[in-house]
Parts: sequence; C-alpha cells; structure tokens
Amino acid sequence: MTFSDVYELGYFNCFCADALANSVFLQVLLYVGSAIIGYLLGSINTSLVLSKIYGKDVREEGSHNAGTTNVMRVFGKKAGIINFIGDFLKSSLALFLGRMVFGWQGAYIAGILCIIGHAYPLYFRFKGGKGVVCVAALGLFTTPIVFLVMLLIFVVILFGFKMVSFASVMTMIVYPFVLSNMIGPGPWVLYATVAALLVIFLHRENIKRIFNHQERKISFGKKKKKDDSDEESDK
Repeated sequence: MTFSDVYELGYFNCFCADALANSVFLQVLLYVGSAIIGYLLGSINTSLVLSKIYGKDVREEGSHNAGTTNVMRVFGKKAGIINFIGDFLKSSLALFLGRMVFGWQGAYIAGILCIIGHAYPLYFRFKGGKGVVCVAALGLFTTPIVFLVMLLIFVVILFGFKMVSFASVMTMIVYPFVLSNMIGPGPWVLYATVAALLVIFLHRENIKRIFNHQERKISFGKKKKKDDSDEESDK
C-alpha cells in the first residue's frame, strides 16, 4: 500500500475496508471526524489572528467582516496577502487531513465544514469571513482543472463589473454546473453545491446592495477619490 493509495482512498478505506463496508457506525464516525477536522481548522481565522497582532479588531472596522478584502482595507495590502495565504493554507490542511481519513468524501466534508468554521469561528465569538478562499482551496484540492476555469470566470467578472462580491457570487452559482460538465455527475456535485450555497448565503447582504445599486466597486491601478473605498464584500 503506497502513500498515493492512502491519499486517494483514505486511511480507513485502505486498511479497514472490510470493517468499513460492514459498519454504518464507522462510516458515520469518519464523516463526523472529517467534519470536526474541517470546522476546527476553519475556525482559525487568519484575519482575527492579525487583528490581535495589529491591536484592532477587523470586525469593528471597514465593512466589519473578517475577510481578506476588509483586512486589506484596514491593515494594508501586505496584511491582505498574508491573510489570503493563511486562510488558503488552513483550508488546504483541512482538505488534506479529511482526504487522508476518508478519501475524497472526507475532503469534501472537511472543506464544507471549513467554510462554516471560517464564517462562524469557534475561537472568535462565531463571527468570521465569507468563505470564498475556502471554496477556492476546495476546488484546487479536489478538481484543479475546474478550479482554473472558475478562476478565469471570477477574474473576467471582476474586471467586467469591478465588484468582488458579484464575481464571488456568480462564480459560486456556476461552480456546480461547470464541475458536472467537466468531471461528470456524481455526489461531488452535491458537495460542491452545498459549498457554493453556503458562500452565497454568507453574501446575502452584498446581494441586497447589488440589487439596490449600493455595492461599492473596486478600482484597478487608479487613485481613489476621497469618498471612495473598497466594496463591503469580504472573503
């Protein structure tokens, strides 16, 4: 049994296949274990760790959201980059451990609970970010080719409409359909749909502002006017 086999199928699928096939309880236990891993790692919200370092709670500044966009707005571009990397790495670790426990199913379960932990962090009074980076890690970790397509869609929409929130929501809407068309129908499409719906739900206030033409836009390389600021959408 190679590491590649364990990575592809999960430890228990490799070494306890017979027991796993005959025990619903063990299967449920592995689902729960993957979920706990995802949630606890997701709750390590990088923006709130940075808030401790900078001595200012990002949830009380800017758009009041603990995400990459607001971190960049409040603490600067360097902090925003650190925040993105931190959230991406924690999501990747959750996905890796989930996959090692229970194969691709464990990865998706851990990924979905990582989004929930990111949005409602156990360690930070259940008030966090909106999970876009977590879904990006989920896509890259499970289906890299689909991730690249979704990244292209996100970038095109972002440059076209200059709203991170709109680009995020639209990318989430098409994500399950692109996955189904490129990889084929299967339970992974259901998992991806759940992840996408979570992020869309977390952007519900942004969606309201978009429909009311109140969502602020970002600028690319242009100096902002005094009254301008980044849109109130965070990852």
